[in-house]
Amino acid sequence: MSTESSTPAELTEELTKERVRSHRDDVIQQGFSTSEIALIEALPASGKSYGVLQWGAETDNQMTILAPHHDLLNEYENWCAELNLSVKRLPSFHRDCESVSLDDDGEPADERTKELLGLYRQGIRGERIHQQASKLVSSNLACQHDGECPYIQKLNIDTDAYDVLLGHYLHAYQTDWTDERYVAVDEFPGDAFVQEFTGHVPPAVTAYLQQEDRLPFHDYAELLERQSEFQDEVEAWKEDVWSDYDAAHVLRNSNSSAHALAPLMTRANLEKERLDNRWQFADLGRGKVAARNTDHQWSFLLPPNFEGAESVVVLDGTPVIELWELVMGADIERIPLLDDDQKQLYLESVLGLNLVQTTDNWNAYQGGEGVSPTVDIPVVEKIAEVEGRNPGVITSKKGLNQYENHGLNSLVTQTENYGGLKGINTLGTTRVGVILGNPHPGDDVIEKWGALANISVERQEGTEGKNTDYGPFGNRAMEAEIQNKVLQAAMRFGRTEEHGEKGATVYVHTSALPEWVEAKKRFATVDSWITHKNGMKQVIETIRNFDDWKALEWKVGKVAECVTISKNSTRKHLKTLAEQGYLDKRTAGRGGAFHFSNVRLEEAQKYGHVEFAE
Repeated sequence: MSTESSTPAELTEELTKERVRSHRDDVIQQGFSTSEIALIEALPASGKSYGVLQWGAETDNQMTILAPHHDLLNEYENWCAELNLSVKRLPSFHRDCESVSLDDDGEPADERTKELLGLYRQGIRGERIHQQASKLVSSNLACQHDGECPYIQKLNIDTDAYDVLLGHYLHAYQTDWTDERYVAVDEFPGDAFVQEFTGHVPPAVTAYLQQEDRLPFHDYAELLERQSEFQDEVEAWKEDVWSDYDAAHVLRNSNSSAHALAPLMTRANLEKERLDNRWQFADLGRGKVAARNTDHQWSFLLPPNFEGAESVVVLDGTPVIELWELVMGADIERIPLLDDDQKQLYLESVLGLNLVQTTDNWNAYQGGEGVSPTVDIPVVEKIAEVEGRNPGVITSKKGLNQYENHGLNSLVTQTENYGGLKGINTLGTTRVGVILGNPHPGDDVIEKWGALANISVERQEGTEGKNTDYGPFGNRAMEAEIQNKVLQAAMRFGRTEEHGEKGATVYVHTSALPEWVEAKKRFATVDSWITHKNGMKQVIETIRNFDDWKALEWKVGKVAECVTISKNSTRKHLKTLAEQGYLDKRTAGRGGAFHFSNVRLEEAQKYGHVEFAE
């Protein structure tokens, strides 16, 4: 069960960056002194990552830092140099083995790499692949032609020789790198400790059963059908085979479906219990659990073993402690840097962040469905006009593809997607930002987190958008996956102070913000002109091509004869432009024909008319 430590009273006097960082150091000291895993909750730009290293330098304690990607690890390396700490990057099979060749998209660049990564995906670790390369790989490994592979050399480092070891979350599985060291896990690891199997479990279990004499089943189907007949044999196997990892089984198995986690897969099928939402849950012992969805896709949560570490702290700006405890497989003590009522002040006064919410719509864009370039592109264009500079944009990866096809790149300085944000600072000096939509992962992901916690999670009937209700645990998972990620994205902008300027104005085009955030609400009304069928862009360009168009009047017919839309549609667009203040409209002559003249058509946007409510 999680516990929580309170924030000292001294921060209630005046919230400044100096006071926050001074208190940060106290919180880090408290975290590493805690017997349980300590969650240090500190919003971005509080310097919590740097503060952890500083604590190590001041105490002379050896540390292991686990982070999501190489860019953040590069920052850690730079900080280590600044603090005069000896540092070593832990090896990566994909990065350090010279026999692995990847293209720009991270895909295998040659057949040998496909072969190596195929073995790796079967659960055979990189060290074993190199040790038995002559048996496992069809051609010699180039990395071993002139001596030992650099990857293997790095595996055999003397860890005692370094103040700091830097690695990815998955390096936590090798206890040599965490035992007797102080460990910090930077940001929520999410799915790093979850292995997903789509369709691979039945053949992997069959391959295992065909070599496992202690279980009397020939294949996966027989395991499911006849396990009740062989309870004694099953229980004896469970007591004897507790390991979740069996590379030896894969190495002696000619079946390409064999997998090192097959014993765990087998046990999951023996232990699974059905939840009310038709998902299934299996307790695999030693903190490991599994869940299966209604499409028979398995997820295995395999928390690392930190029992040998001196102490463990985890760092998160917007944590959901229920998910942290789930993925770490342990109780966690939450130590907040700020009280809830101080967070808004921190955003405004310390970070200089001005949040503007431009819609009351949910706008779930992660899967690409619901993305509306014809509406959103004019909003981005208007923001650039209002702010006097092009913004940076964060949205979903699939959304970006659609926006770019409609001209987004001409309106922005930089784009990022939700999936690539963790730990980056490339938007640190961008002073105007736009968040387009929220990263809702779909009901299955929310349900999966519930199933891994042995809780049946379902969207309550009739709820949607910001009112979606998945029940208590599901709503907490939704908060982690959606609202907190939107806020984290917004806080990527302007977090670096430069030339005395700090902060950013960030327009959030979704209603998915945490409840405690007080954003200014300036909802956008949009009249989009993007589609050719609409014809508004034709009307505007036609008028702008008239001789002396800023001074003269014209009637509907003069414009209609130059465009491809009907005269009625032309009249409608001209009247709309008058209503929006771009043109003046008057009636004159027989029949009261409309005459139009310019007011400020030169100010009309390219993609549409947008008004922000005050």
